Amino acid sequence: MHQVPYTPPTYLLDGFNCPFCHAFSTQHWGKPYLVAGQNQYGPSDLYWMCRCNRCGKWSFWVEGELKFPQANLAPTPNVDLPEEIAADFEEARAILQNSPRGASALLRLCIQKLCVHLKQPGKNINDDIATLVQLGLPIKIQQALDIVRVVGNNAVHPGQLDLKDDVTTATQLFGLVNIITDALISQPKQIEAMYSSVIPEGQRNAIEKRDKA
Repeated sequence: MHQVPYTPPTYLLDGFNCPFCHAFSTQHWGKPYLVAGQNQYGPSDLYWMCRCNRCGKWSFWVEGELKFPQANLAPTPNVDLPEEIAADFEEARAILQNSPRGASALLRLCIQKLCVHLKQPGKNINDDIATLVQLGLPIKIQQALDIVRVVGNNAVHPGQLDLKDDVTTATQLFGLVNIITDALISQPKQIEAMYSSVIPEGQRNAIEKRDKA
């Protein structure tokens, strides 16, 4: 299954993944009227409301920050991510707002486990990626793997990378893990399913003999 790009809820952006229904949709912005007792004070640039065109629900923003609902800004894991790795992915999502560094480190662990899933030793991520490159790993996927590996590693080493409050960078890593999963698991799975269903068994056997020769 192709992984649809994820756009987190973003202040005044006219389209993103809704914090309620999670679908990518057009967003309509407006300022609420402030009311205190019997008095109306009119709109303020500090307060905004945003309506999802897909589900119709309203989110509320104060000084550029989403206050309701308390949304998790990270994308959900690719459906083809193995269950054990998806659990680490979800744990990283749960702590993203409070600990971008911890989330980045967990995503590095996801990459390490993903290498094991791809039949690599898993003892050294750098060596595993090098082996996958030798086996024909596309350069852009190699770069995505190394981004998550390096950022996740440096996030837990003082002085190498300060991710203490960098939610944006950590959020981007979630998207990279999904891109990697799509390229290394989802797409091969889809091709294999189509290959088995479309090409007759006799022709598949002939192709296997051709390739062995």
